Amino acid sequence: MSITVTVSQLNTYISSLFRGNDTFRNIYVRGEISGFVNHTRSGHFYFTLKDNTSSVKAVMFSRYAQSLRFMPENGMSVIVSANVEVFERDGLYQLYVSDIIPDGAGAVYAAIEQLKKKLSEEGLFSEKYKKPLPFFPKKIGIVTSREAAALQDILRIIERRCPAVEAVVFPCLVQGDNAPGSICDALGKADKSGCDVIICGRGGGSPEDLMAFNSEKVAFAIFDCVTPVISAVGHETDTTIADLTADLRAPTPSAAAELAVPLLSDVRSNLSAVTTELMRTMERYILDKEQQLDGMDTSLKLCSPANGFSVLADMTDIYEKRLKELINALVDANEKRIASDAAQLDGASPLKIMARGYSVVFRDNKVVSSSGELKKDDRIRIRFSDGECSAVVTEE
Repeated sequence: MSITVTVSQLNTYISSLFRGNDTFRNIYVRGEISGFVNHTRSGHFYFTLKDNTSSVKAVMFSRYAQSLRFMPENGMSVIVSANVEVFERDGLYQLYVSDIIPDGAGAVYAAIEQLKKKLSEEGLFSEKYKKPLPFFPKKIGIVTSREAAALQDILRIIERRCPAVEAVVFPCLVQGDNAPGSICDALGKADKSGCDVIICGRGGGSPEDLMAFNSEKVAFAIFDCVTPVISAVGHETDTTIADLTADLRAPTPSAAAELAVPLLSDVRSNLSAVTTELMRTMERYILDKEQQLDGMDTSLKLCSPANGFSVLADMTDIYEKRLKELINALVDANEKRIASDAAQLDGASPLKIMARGYSVVFRDNKVVSSSGELKKDDRIRIRFSDGECSAVVTEE
């Protein structure tokens, strides 16, 4: 007997068939990504997975997408872990993806290159953020596996080059799924322990063995370190993201130890050279200061009160001599003028005139200048050049 159902009931029924069948749960599907959309607002990934003859819609929600180590791209061959379910609104079945794995070594390489490009654009590899290494570190942190042969190489070289340097090991996993977190934890501890330099690395290995050092998490842990970090991962031909992010890249762990620690003989030689140069600098400095002091002493003497008094005394003597000369000249001039005036006065003196036979008549102590001024019986006094006498006027 046939029954009639709604579209919603049909889609719900088909959806329950998928959910109830374990065959469609946690399956792996290989295919090529096309129509990829990164929904930036929600963080969900939408794409189509296809092969040569078929295709299927797929969605990866943000809680899974944010844990991917790479960004999916169109044309990338991948293997997805997913559940097959029905999108009931449209009646379409699709893959609900929880993980995406690049298919093959080429895809792994592509994922690493993609991450390199992303981190480079974010500035993690920029030279302006690279910190210089100290010339003579007192304490070196070593972030690697305690069982690694590279650790013994590093310790041996540090001991040979400069035994005074303290080496502290911060053990961690260097490969496997848990390695990135372990490396980050060890880097954080080393950065807070007062180390002058951190060596982070491991010996060589396959690309899969080195994947922990191609982790975005490890790259940011290295970038965030205040302490300079030397990356020493693998052999010379292996360049990881950790190498690019570190302040200095060493081709091997042994080379990292040589770059981090100077030879004690070089230190002594440099110390001797620095000491000699310091002595020369101090001698030049002292000589310069002595010359400055001599100049200041001369200036001080010139400005001292005693020197001022001496200058004033000399100036006083000069002014006194000039004043005496001026006074003498003035006296001489006045004496000559007085002598001239005296001569003129003497020439005009009444006595001189009287000596030539003249006399002066006085009446009542007044000079009589005319005979008309006299009367009979006036008593007069006559002064001559050599004396005087009294007389009485007898006639008018």
